Amino acid sequence: MAAEPCLVLYGNSVFLAGIKTELERDRDLGLELLSVEAGYADVTHLLRERKPCAVLFDLGMDQPSFVIPMLREQPSLLLIGVDPSSDELLVLSNWPAQALNLADLIELIRIRTTRGRRAME
Repeated sequence: MAAEPCLVLYGNSVFLAGIKTELERDRDLGLELLSVEAGYADVTHLLRERKPCAVLFDLGMDQPSFVIPMLREQPSLLLIGVDPSSDELLVLSNWPAQALNLADLIELIRIRTTRGRRAME
């Protein structure tokens, strides 16, 4: 049996905590949700080890230094910057996608999770 896919929420913002709460309510999502404190020193190692399907981070905070290097290292990783001040998302991926609201974001993660499960089998 394949391991459950993981979604990392990177940062300490209330906005990310709210997104995590909404994702936890979706019982069909089938993702392990892992919160990581902003500035966590071993975040790159954690991402290499866990190989999450997506990383969410708050664009209102300083951009995490791992974003671009991880995208280059793991091109299938979906990096999603959320901006609570403008209600916008920045999706960094080698896979074209558009997410307009939280429901679209959850659907995008669900699609990526399904693809990730197929790849692990």
